[in-house]
Amino acid sequence: MRRKDQQLEFDFRQHGGKRKGAGRKPKNAEPGMPHRQRAKKKRGEPLHITVRLADGLPSLRRGGAATLVLAALSASSVRHGMRIVHFSIQRDHLHMLVEADDRECVARGMNALLSPLARALNKLWGRRGKVFPERYHDEVISTPTQARNALRYVLQNGKKHGVVAQSALDLCSSAPVFDGWMERPSIATIPAAPLVAAVAPAATWLLTTGWRRHGLLGIHELPIAKQAGRPRANVAESRRRATSR
Repeated sequence: MRRKDQQLEFDFRQHGGKRKGAGRKPKNAEPGMPHRQRAKKKRGEPLHITVRLADGLPSLRRGGAATLVLAALSASSVRHGMRIVHFSIQRDHLHMLVEADDRECVARGMNALLSPLARALNKLWGRRGKVFPERYHDEVISTPTQARNALRYVLQNGKKHGVVAQSALDLCSSAPVFDGWMERPSIATIPAAPLVAAVAPAATWLLTTGWRRHGLLGIHELPIAKQAGRPRANVAESRRRATSR
């Protein structure tokens, strides 16, 4: 009599699923920007973009590095449908206010800016490796209040980090070519720098007219957190200081 075949069961070890400690490790001391889907952006909405330098690299504000960054910003001020309207160079990061029809234009414009800049900085510093290891962070600007706060945050960012005097304009930013200051600072108050990057003129309503609904920027206004605030009180304080001098 033929023996009846029986189904044998095998106990396979499971290697998939969530595990503690799994996944790509952060390149820097702190975790980088998570790869979440970016917020939707309308055609007339500018973006506040932040790009961070890798840990342990020299300052972007010093010597040849500052010159390279300013030249790169000038060369990419209008490229692939993206316009760099304002910027601020800090020791280990960049802030930019950009305009573009869609995110594809932003992605192409940012790649055209950062890739050659990274190569130039590596050559200057005599090194290899990532210069901007994390993907850039962006915030969609959709209201006049947001637009004014973003301008204030970017143009006055050097004062937040304590590298620019309260009564001065930062030449490692587009502050000297900004036409929305409440005061008219003299040339003597502007610190020396190798050059000022050329920026594209604003074209969106929010960065041309909309932000002015809340008053011009005062040179003594300090940056605030990147969220909707109450700018009018700060405008009044700046007017008081301007008239008392």
